[in-house]
Amino acid sequence: MPNTVARVLARFPLGQHVVEVTADADGNLTLWLDGCVRKTRPPGPRGTYLWTNVELPFEDHHLVEVRRGAGAGANVEVFVNGSLQQRLEGEAA
Repeated sequence: MPNTVARVLARFPLGQHVVEVTADADGNLTLWLDGCVRKTRPPGPRGTYLWTNVELPFEDHHLVEVRRGAGAGANVEVFVNGSLQQRLEGEAA
């Protein structure tokens, strides 16, 4: 679980793990796995992209991706193995 004052945008189980996406007051996105930071990125002119690999038992590999478009009112999308898991409307930096 994040230790900073950040807004949780998404939280969901992935096997025995918990995936979270947070945004802080500066617009930085952070991707968490089981309460540990995997990636943090600031907003950029071309958007923001985060990713992490998650391995479940029996070599069951998953790619978690977080994408936020550039500019005001951009959506944040969370994908697992290329399939849309959640879309958050208007979560711009």
